[in-house]
Amino acid sequence: VEKEFRGKFKGISQKNPISHLKELGVTHVQLMPISDYKSVDESKLDEPQYNWGYDPQNYNVPEGSYSTNPNDGNVRIKEFKELVKSLHEEGIRVVMDVVYNHTYDTETSLFNLAVPNYYYRTDEEGNFTNGSGCGNEVASEKPMIRRYIKDSVVNWAKEYHIDGFRFDLMGLHD
Repeated sequence: VEKEFRGKFKGISQKNPISHLKELGVTHVQLMPISDYKSVDESKLDEPQYNWGYDPQNYNVPEGSYSTNPNDGNVRIKEFKELVKSLHEEGIRVVMDVVYNHTYDTETSLFNLAVPNYYYRTDEEGNFTNGSGCGNEVASEKPMIRRYIKDSVVNWAKEYHIDGFRFDLMGLHD
């Protein structure tokens, strides 16, 4: 893989990595979370940063640090679609790890900016519950968040042609 594409969607979508997967008999790949997450500073990608992707910020956008131009949403989308298409052309299906059980934080959460405290579970005192171990958990039993999760999964399947999903901490969802 060319150095400039290592750690990027384009790095996987090149012929050599996919050919190697085919030679190994791989039929499916499961991608760690690739939706936009918070803790990687996309303005400092020349500095070493590491993240598994389990600190979601925006569930419906490909992570910018995996694209060649994180500041251009079109590039994020195009390069991720190219990755999925390249795998599909070789008969390899794509499963996406999704983290709908919590968000990076609640203060800057897009959910809380839209409808404060609606999207999260709280205890009797009004504190956020923490079954996720991340400081909050999304209230999937509430109609708007349930609809949001369903629409998000459908969007990834239809728009990006994702073949399957692995839900992180599924036990937190109702």
